[in-house]
Order: sequence, then C-alpha cells, then structure tokens
Amino acid sequence: MEQISHFGYHGTGIKQILDEVKVPKGSFYNFFASKEAFVAEVIQAYIADTQQQQQAFITGAGKDLSAKEQLRTIYEYSVSKIAATDFRSSCLIGSLSIEIGAESEECRAELKNASQQWIDFFTDLISQAQDAGDIRNDLSAAQLARIYWATWEGALIKLQMNKDIAPAIETMALMLDDLMRPNSAG
Repeated sequence: MEQISHFGYHGTGIKQILDEVKVPKGSFYNFFASKEAFVAEVIQAYIADTQQQQQAFITGAGKDLSAKEQLRTIYEYSVSKIAATDFRSSCLIGSLSIEIGAESEECRAELKNASQQWIDFFTDLISQAQDAGDIRNDLSAAQLARIYWATWEGALIKLQMNKDIAPAIETMALMLDDLMRPNSAG
C-alpha cells in the first residue's frame, strides 16, 4: 500500500514491492496472476483497513461527538495524516482512480466498490446528522454522501497540487458548515 500510495501504479514495479517485503520474485506469481490482480487486492486491503480505523474512531475516541463533528474530525485527521508524509501519500482510491481507472477493468471494479463503501459509510453519518437536525434534510443522506465524497476527492487533488492543507480544510468546512447547513425554519 505504501509503495503504491507514494509512487503510484505506474511508478511502482513488482521488483520494488518484492524488495520492500523481502520476497523472491517467483513467489509473487504464486499468489497473483498479474500486477493488476495484486493492486485489486491492495485496494481491498486499503478499504478494509481505513474503514476499520474509522469505525474504531466512531466507537472509541469519537463516540461522544455528534455525527457532524465526526465527519469534520475524520477529514481533518485524514488531511493531517497526508501532510505528515510531506504530501507524498493521499487517498489511494482517488489516486488510483485518476491514474488507472480507465486502464484496468479489474482495478476499476475494486475502486468502484471501495468508493461505494465510503459513500455508504458517509451516508450513515449524514443520516444521523440529519436526524439530529445538524445537516439539511431536503436532500437524501445518500445524495449528500455522494456530494461529500466527490468534494473530498477534489479537495485531495487540490491538497496534493498545493502541498498545503488549508484549501482542503476550507473546502470541506464550507461544504459541511454552509452547503449542508440545516434548512431554515421559515
């Protein structure tokens, strides 16, 4: 995951990965039919790992936060984590979608699945925030989650381009605090 996150699909060779984990090259093809098959499994592992981390946050350190504040904390934490790598890493789903989404049907299917899992995760949080009156309810939680996901991925592109967290934080805060503001009563 780290190699692909730092160097991308095309910038990461099989030999580079195998050298990193100290495995002979012949062993790779005992487990994976191709680099694409390997990356498809990396995507599955990435989504499982990140979703597990988010669930642990929601049921642990973030359990006393409102759903809206959980959303805020998640993106703030994620942005700071990317900055801590000196902007070498980003969301693997977004990065790979841009780099190989049109090239590999196998990887595209996993990327779509991973994106949908994130949208489902955000739909649940947004629905909770709507129930609490913290987020507008004139659009469905699923619609807002798709917008949230698309905005998040766009903010990450800007983050990588600028090597500055401020524009990403500002974009996400604007969406959460203004565009998703609850409907006015009158």
